[in-house]
Amino acid sequence: MKGIIHLKSSVSSAVAAVMFFAVFIAQQAMANTANPMHATLDSYLTSLSDNDKMMTAVYVTLNGTPVYEHYSGLASVEDNVPLSAQTRFRIGSITKTFTAVLVMQLIEEGKLKLETRLSTFFPEVPNAADITIQHLLSHRSGIFNYTNAPEYTGYMTTAQTQQQLVQRIQAYTPQFKPGSKHHYSNSNYALLGFIVESLYEKPLAHVIAEKIAKPLKLNDTYFGNSIEVAENEASSYRYNSTWVKQPETDMSVPHGAGAIVSTAKDTNHFFNALFARKLISKRSLKAMMKLEDGYGLGMTAAPFNEKQLYGHFGSIDGFVSAAGYKTEDGLNMTVLSNAVNYNFNNVLIAVLSSMYGLPFDVPDFSAKAIEVDEASLHAFEGKFASKQLPIKISFWVEDGKLMSQGEGQNPFPLEAYSETEFRFELAGIVIKFEKPDGTSGQSSAFTLHQGGGTFAFSRVK
Repeated sequence: MKGIIHLKSSVSSAVAAVMFFAVFIAQQAMANTANPMHATLDSYLTSLSDNDKMMTAVYVTLNGTPVYEHYSGLASVEDNVPLSAQTRFRIGSITKTFTAVLVMQLIEEGKLKLETRLSTFFPEVPNAADITIQHLLSHRSGIFNYTNAPEYTGYMTTAQTQQQLVQRIQAYTPQFKPGSKHHYSNSNYALLGFIVESLYEKPLAHVIAEKIAKPLKLNDTYFGNSIEVAENEASSYRYNSTWVKQPETDMSVPHGAGAIVSTAKDTNHFFNALFARKLISKRSLKAMMKLEDGYGLGMTAAPFNEKQLYGHFGSIDGFVSAAGYKTEDGLNMTVLSNAVNYNFNNVLIAVLSSMYGLPFDVPDFSAKAIEVDEASLHAFEGKFASKQLPIKISFWVEDGKLMSQGEGQNPFPLEAYSETEFRFELAGIVIKFEKPDGTSGQSSAFTLHQGGGTFAFSRVK
């Protein structure tokens, strides 16, 4: 098994999280329901929940037939309500695929074109005359992402009208010339949601129900409202010594960019129906799947087994989600979480590896972080490089912690688990240094373990 890792970082709740994509070369055929590795996956997912790392709902089908499902954790920590097959999650930006489908349906009905200009609906938005529906769908409009603005957290829990959101969006300076490049922006899909409402003359909630949920019998999929645990809706959490309930974004705020609530099973069924062309034509689906700068029309792709899983990722409040469909063999994976204190991508790799009968890392959560004398940490300071990965990693000591930073990335703190082993558990990173040299007092190398890969680094002189 081989992997290619690209490290990048983002900030969530003031904690740096390192994510990566891994490409695996598999030699074994698709696993069936008797796959013995499913038991290992069950243990892994349960262990994540038991050790306050992640709560999950996992649903996997093969050509529409269920082959695996698992639920671990709590829909409500306060009421001790367990996650189940009936639990409904906020699925965040997976909503964008639903919105894109509605737009493609409008195009097939002759009510809209990919070339239609935004100025037809919202001439007040800067560059509207040069922005097309296709630019919005593919995040190539140049419109600033309103959820990145400093003031966003001040209003996200309060209901917003279309007029209020459009006024916020139009107030930002465009980031680039429409069509010149790709930059992810929730503003694109909020505007698309409003356009869908305008053309159908109905609230987006009704359009989703009539055009997608009812025809597919997705009884647990809908435009969200305030969370009701009694209605099988999960609350979301962040970990800070214990699980802390997160504020609820009012769903009028993400709108067409991220307002849908669904179960793992329903989300999976939606993607099965989409790729079976039960919602849009073959031509429309092909257009959605055509990637430019890694993104199509309401769809992205992640590599596995030298092939692509097409779908989308999502994140809202403390919820994280992923849905991916592999066109070569019909594998369809949905993973939803309402509480994350671990690397989400590692879980996706574990699920997919299990489905293909491949080995995957099962962390030992019995190990506990220890305190290491600050003077000892200086032995690991410096810059290190690898022949396996095109990235240099630097280490230094700050406030009694060993810090790490890949080139061009944000720094993150490491926790000591022995005198020479350090971890960043949110990214599933384990770094094992060689013992410091008796003469120089410095460690000359380390091994990075992440996502089933092992990579050797040596000190740069």
